[in-house]
Amino acid sequence: MTTGRKALLTNDLAMLLYGISAVLIGPTLPGMIAQFDLSLSAAGLIATMQNAGGFIGAVVALVIADRFSRPGMILVSFALLAAALFAVGMAERYLTLVIAFAASGLCIRVLDVMLNAHTGELAEGNSGKALSTLHMFYSIGAFVGPLVVRGLVRTTMAWSGVYQIVAAGYLLVLIGAAGFFRSYLDSGRRRSSREQAPAVKRHTPSRSSAALVGMLSFLLFFYAIHQIGLVAWLPYYLEVGRGASSDLASYALSMYWIGIIAGRFISSRVVARIGARRILCIGTLLAAAATAGGILVPSPAWAVVLVAAAGMTSGATIPLAYSVGYTLLPQRTGSVTAWMSIIMLAGRLLGPWFIGTVADHVTLLAAMLIPAAALMGSGTFAAVVLLAMPERGREQPSALRG
Repeated sequence: MTTGRKALLTNDLAMLLYGISAVLIGPTLPGMIAQFDLSLSAAGLIATMQNAGGFIGAVVALVIADRFSRPGMILVSFALLAAALFAVGMAERYLTLVIAFAASGLCIRVLDVMLNAHTGELAEGNSGKALSTLHMFYSIGAFVGPLVVRGLVRTTMAWSGVYQIVAAGYLLVLIGAAGFFRSYLDSGRRRSSREQAPAVKRHTPSRSSAALVGMLSFLLFFYAIHQIGLVAWLPYYLEVGRGASSDLASYALSMYWIGIIAGRFISSRVVARIGARRILCIGTLLAAAATAGGILVPSPAWAVVLVAAAGMTSGATIPLAYSVGYTLLPQRTGSVTAWMSIIMLAGRLLGPWFIGTVADHVTLLAAMLIPAAALMGSGTFAAVVLLAMPERGREQPSALRG
């Protein structure tokens, strides 16, 4: 196996662990509320602070992503994330807890940006497949994470022990992989050697390319509203609006994540033949229709099926949007990832609040149609703008040979 392929696999496994840590708050929040005697607003501030830290992390990544070694920054942010998670598990005061969560959010976002940018660099010309695979591993981690937490909690373990075990797992992975660090760090030096080679022609960034990346970011803004809207509100809607049992409502969310995993796996297999832009157009429009159907259908069982279909057809939106952005600014993959992450995070921050506000002032049904409308906006944008964009570079796996 070549150094490039080993580095890609390392990024995939790191993304798996990141996916597990990114979803720990939900299943451990009841334990935090009980230990610190928190109000619901104080409990909600925990997730808000982690997202705020993530926003700062994306801004930090925007500054450093194209200036420092991406493999090096991945290792540093991975180690700092382990320290932040351990600090969460050791927190004895609420203030310490929220600060530790903010730190974890910052490290998570830097890690996320660097993993995407490094993967795009390694798989230049074939980034659609590599990024779909990378995000498939994240989805697996996000799906498995709550199951792992429930298993640990059932052993009478306190919520804090969960974070300590996850942090210890991160450190053990770092120690176990220490022998591979030299070759992994070498994988980040390939970009500079390619840029210095006079025989290699590279696309010169232009204002039009940067503007298109900015426009492409708003596709992720609307997709983020869709995804976080379903993740935050779907179980409640199915219970209150459709009379589903709590088990079925939770099952619907799990099926949504399974759909995302399947969609990213399928995309990684077909993107070279169909093209990232076409998949974005077709997938988001189909997912918008499936989401609307899942909300409007009176049967909770059919809602589960349609929500899973929405996850499958829209699952590759984030990695493929990154891939298209990388073809526009191939020498700025770090900055592209960071900028698009910032816009996407704005959607994640806005989405749950906006849906809740509409539910309060209009109806819950109208509010739950917002994720479908947001995804329809993404699909319309993709159809109108992406397909009209000039092709920049072709899918060719040569970057994986080194």
